[in-house]
Amino acid sequence: MQDFFSPAIHVFYEHTQIPLAIYYVEDGRFKAYIVSEGACRMYESTPDEMLKRLNGPDPLVNIVEKEEMIKAIKAFSDKDAAYNVVFHEYIGKDRKLKTLHGVGIHEYTRDGRRYSVIRYDEISDSSRRLLFKDEEKEIEDRQRLLFEIDDAIARSYTSVLYVDTDDETVHIVRLNRLGKTLEEEGLEDPHIRHVMDIYVRSLVYKDDAEGVLRFGDFDYVLKRLRDSNPLFHTYRTIRDGRIVYYRLKIIPFDNGSKIIYGFEHFDDQVREKIARENEREIQMTLLAGLSCEYESIWLVDAPIHHAKLIRSNIESEEKSEIMNRVREGNYEAILEDYIERYVIPEDRERVYQLTRIENLIRNTKENEIFHINYYRIDSEKQKNYMQFAVARVTDDMGVVRFVCGFRNIDSVIEEEKNRNMLYSMAHFDDMTGACNRRSFDEFMDEYKNDLPQNDLVVFSFDLNQLKEANDSCGHEAGDELIIGAAKCMRDVLGPYGSVYRTGGDEFAIIANIEENELNDVIEKLKERFDNWRGILFPTLSISMGYVSAADVSDISIDEMRREAEKRMYAHKSEFYQRKGNDRRRQ
Repeated sequence: MQDFFSPAIHVFYEHTQIPLAIYYVEDGRFKAYIVSEGACRMYESTPDEMLKRLNGPDPLVNIVEKEEMIKAIKAFSDKDAAYNVVFHEYIGKDRKLKTLHGVGIHEYTRDGRRYSVIRYDEISDSSRRLLFKDEEKEIEDRQRLLFEIDDAIARSYTSVLYVDTDDETVHIVRLNRLGKTLEEEGLEDPHIRHVMDIYVRSLVYKDDAEGVLRFGDFDYVLKRLRDSNPLFHTYRTIRDGRIVYYRLKIIPFDNGSKIIYGFEHFDDQVREKIARENEREIQMTLLAGLSCEYESIWLVDAPIHHAKLIRSNIESEEKSEIMNRVREGNYEAILEDYIERYVIPEDRERVYQLTRIENLIRNTKENEIFHINYYRIDSEKQKNYMQFAVARVTDDMGVVRFVCGFRNIDSVIEEEKNRNMLYSMAHFDDMTGACNRRSFDEFMDEYKNDLPQNDLVVFSFDLNQLKEANDSCGHEAGDELIIGAAKCMRDVLGPYGSVYRTGGDEFAIIANIEENELNDVIEKLKERFDNWRGILFPTLSISMGYVSAADVSDISIDEMRREAEKRMYAHKSEFYQRKGNDRRRQ
């Protein structure tokens, strides 16, 4: 099966966000070859776990309609019958019952071999209840007891006991280290009320004591179980001097003659939930802020590159036509239409680069807003300074989305123009537009001792033949070389980081470039240098050295800078040796 697909098709199927699987027939049964990333996300499993289960001895073990599914698959495989089935399956470690819809088709490779593509869709809880009301109740009644008892005595429960409903006495199944210290005192009077009283007094946090103590009242427990089965209660305990979250799970067993109490260490789940809620609150604050001050707000689903207008604050019909011509669709198509129609030509390439999904993922951080400024020409040929703001939002499944807003910042720019002018004079180079030596020194002072992330790359550049250009063609030619070099660097490396002019003909760049992209970026930069042509001096020659954090370990950014300069000077020495002269004598 290694050559079943072309590499491109293999990557397409494996990395699609649509829940699907590719099967082939071997020894009379279906074998899974590929499971998509979308299927892994829906099934809460890794690709290896999915393939191991699907190709194992009983791949349908979690499907309720197992016999019916075997018939459907056999007919689909042997007789080319339609595969369009709805089934119930227990998914994930929590064994949540989901209703799924599977649709299958047969495809053929160029050499005539057949394989099968099966796509899955999850049917929502509300639709499932409408479609399978009676059937689902029967399934749950039939399976609930078995699965709940298995769950109650699973290893995730640190302590398990059961209570006889006849005399309300407690029988211990398992106790953790802290529970064992209470065992002797509890057995003196094994009534559930006495045992829960000892547990609460000894271990439960005082503010939660009353709520846990109620589960020692057997009449209260039986009443609650009639309304909610199983019964859950989360509370806090004092464990080794610190607060730890626990969860009590209560279920009937053996036709109601026994009631199982399972005590579960639940600290990680609760704290993770609290963190998610805090994160969501921050994200909603970001969204509310964008919604109030921006002309239009869009939600972009990064994995499928889909954009949707979620709010428009524009009253003018002319401006509404600019910002909201399309209200939903492919992100790149909508953005390309907007940029080509309204963004000035000088800003188009930069806006294209910075707004690409992969660059937004690289440049944005949670709970911060990323800004892209540019000039727009409206329908009345008026030039406006605009801002594209992006807030990054990651859901519980790890899916990245972006909340994007557009606003006119002419007034903001006007107010800050004088202040920015002073800052620009102090931090930017007038000739090239690059950041100057002061900007570079401030950056290094702040971060020079930090250990960089793996995608950080430090570049060092120095122009060759600058003195030759100045001597033979005048200083205007030398200036032309310096300006041309800076433009080439900004064109290629600008989307990844900042370009600094650190000396007369010396440049440095601090960039974030993924390891698998670095070689391509370097080749593009060399090609841009080689293809540059000047008016006063024909060609551009530059010595370059760079260091990637992925290739070195445990060194600071400042050490990376020094190593990049060392490699640059070695490159420059090789250049002048090839030309047969010594740069130091020039």
